[in-house]
Amino acid sequence: MRFLSRSLPLTIAALLPVLTWPAAADPPDIAGQAGSDAYEIIGEQANESASGGTAGTAPASDGGSAGASGGEPKYSEFQWIVVCTTPSSANGGDAVELDCMAAQSCADARERRFRLWGLSIETGGWAPLESGCFGAAPDAPEPARPQVTEAMVLNEIRRIGLPVLEARTQPEDKTLVNFDTIFYTQAQPFSTTVTLLGQRVEILADPAEFTWHHGDGTTSTTATPGAPYPSKDITYRYGDADVTVLARVDVTYTARFRVGNGGWQNISETVTITGTETPLRVAEATGTLSGDYG
Repeated sequence: MRFLSRSLPLTIAALLPVLTWPAAADPPDIAGQAGSDAYEIIGEQANESASGGTAGTAPASDGGSAGASGGEPKYSEFQWIVVCTTPSSANGGDAVELDCMAAQSCADARERRFRLWGLSIETGGWAPLESGCFGAAPDAPEPARPQVTEAMVLNEIRRIGLPVLEARTQPEDKTLVNFDTIFYTQAQPFSTTVTLLGQRVEILADPAEFTWHHGDGTTSTTATPGAPYPSKDITYRYGDADVTVLARVDVTYTARFRVGNGGWQNISETVTITGTETPLRVAEATGTLSGDYG
């Protein structure tokens, strides 16, 4: 460490505590120059291992793709900026000091020293990553995009909810004991688009299984939603008369998703939605004579 100074009341020891460099940067050599009645202290990177490079290329970097846990990205954005400034000051419109002392520490006088900064996802602040000498600021690396997982999409499906189906019967509202009562429902595929981790995600869910609750303690499962009369695809006979049952149908969906314009991915787990209950009166038929049979 060297200083150019003149006698001042202020001691170097008093100035040193305010000098800070980013923790990720290499220890700098210090050069100074006196001006007016105060010191101007400029940190100069002297890491010769990063002094190479050509315009438009950058030293090897992991791109911030690995997080502390080894899988999640650490940075959402990158910037190469001359070492004399920071992302906040550069974005604020201040002039970039290409000819400051620290920027001129390259072996090739035609180059300047730039530092790569990453915008931390965790803290929301800029962190210094590495530096190098270039004829112009290199193109910043593309940040690794966080991965949208099957579990994330499944949680989103459960949060949004899938269509609830209603069991329909024929006869409607009232049927007869020991009679083929028709059951059916109206089922349609479900689609939606959501945003997860800043990315567009399309979701498709298809009804795949129907569990019919007849309201008398019995159930049956089908792969189709049934149909109204004259179809008798799904029927049930009640054995007890003079009761009102609550019938319903629970539907089980299979789902798939894709991120952006990527390929479709199946979700291994299904989602079952409980249906609404429909009251149904079960009566007994009685014979009645009518007409004049003299």
